[in-house]
Amino acid sequence: MKKDVSTILNILGRIIIIIGAITFLPVFVALYFKESPLPFLIPSILSIVLGLTLIKTTKVYKVKLYHCMAISSLSWLIASLIGAIPFFLSIKYFSYVDAVYESMSAWTTTGMSLIENVEVIDKSIIFWRSLEQWIGGVGILVLSSLVLSNLAHYLYLSEARQEKIMPKFLSTVKAIFWIYLLYTIIGILLLYLSGLTFWQAINLTMTGICTGGMSLSNYSFPYNSLAKLSMIFIMFVGGIVSFSVHHKILTGKFYLDCQTKYAIFIIFLSSLFIYLHDKIDILDSLFIVTSAMTSTGFSTFDISKLSDPSLILLIFIMFIGGGAGTTTGGVKIIRFLIILKVAYYEIKKLILPKSAVVYESLGENKLDNNMIREAFVIFFLYWIIAFISFLIFSFYTKPIRALFDSVSFISNIGLSLGVVTINSPIVLKILGILLMCLGRLEIIPILVALFFIIKQQKSYV
Repeated sequence: MKKDVSTILNILGRIIIIIGAITFLPVFVALYFKESPLPFLIPSILSIVLGLTLIKTTKVYKVKLYHCMAISSLSWLIASLIGAIPFFLSIKYFSYVDAVYESMSAWTTTGMSLIENVEVIDKSIIFWRSLEQWIGGVGILVLSSLVLSNLAHYLYLSEARQEKIMPKFLSTVKAIFWIYLLYTIIGILLLYLSGLTFWQAINLTMTGICTGGMSLSNYSFPYNSLAKLSMIFIMFVGGIVSFSVHHKILTGKFYLDCQTKYAIFIIFLSSLFIYLHDKIDILDSLFIVTSAMTSTGFSTFDISKLSDPSLILLIFIMFIGGGAGTTTGGVKIIRFLIILKVAYYEIKKLILPKSAVVYESLGENKLDNNMIREAFVIFFLYWIIAFISFLIFSFYTKPIRALFDSVSFISNIGLSLGVVTINSPIVLKILGILLMCLGRLEIIPILVALFFIIKQQKSYV
């Protein structure tokens, strides 16, 4: 048992050093804009000292997957606790819990915010928030795998990622990073050419490609039509099209998987419904549906003015989320399609003769028991957690608002009807923090971490 704890703390120490190095980057932005660098220097130094202490006082033994799942959960929590310090030191009306909420929202690419006026806070804080989201989109442990190459396999899997673009996991991580960086550069160019400033283009692309949605404006995305079209493209490539599909396209093989085709179909129908039912501009309808499905959370109008049918449609879209193997949240399209396919095949078996052999597949892939079980387990856990949070939020607001925001939290969306604000009770803020973390790691790694902690406690009793 001591070997397990030692292994986890040692690897965690290395990741904390990486987080400390990341926290140092906004120092250059602060100096450029003549702002105080102390809000970033303090957590950066503390992180590096803590990380080195853990490395020096512990040792790595044989690494197992459950170790990295525990590390995954703890890494996101620690990153949020460290990342909260700049917010706490810079925003006067923020308590530390408020700062952790903001930081967790950024790291998990949820996009919920407690900042009352984002247009007046320091540029370095804005950049820090964008940077947290950008790194959170590709994953803290996935990025750490580039440094801790010998652990790439376990770190990659422990962040709820399964796709292998290349034969080796480290090669897959490198491919994902370069694809992510390429589309970030493309996004910056598109937004800049659409008329936005270079500063706006950088930050909005960082928060758009990661499907995070934290904005530079109090009105989310109040920009011109060309900028809206550019952001729709950025959100789509970040939240719908998987990295494996991107890799095939970029290597000259045009290919759209079943979840991409499904997403295009649903986005088209849902946008048309909101346009016709609520008389919303067609571009704004397309924008909000894409934002909801990709879990980005940008909006071009006040969504509280939408009718209940349109809000319920958005709730469904948010819960399903975008494509697996992307930066998006939610249950994921592929799991929803698997459940639909299983239902279809069960009905088909009842109709056909008992002697008939039914080949169960989804697209080009055969449906096996592991895929089916995983889809149903995740789907069930998401619904249970969303329902519990809905009940809690219902004590403080109307049911439709409670349902909308509970699904938005667990799916890491960021679209909100204002259930949790800076003036909300602390219990709602803590619930929001927990939901964002559960949604980002798809619940299982956190459950593994909890079981591990309980097991450790029993071993010492």
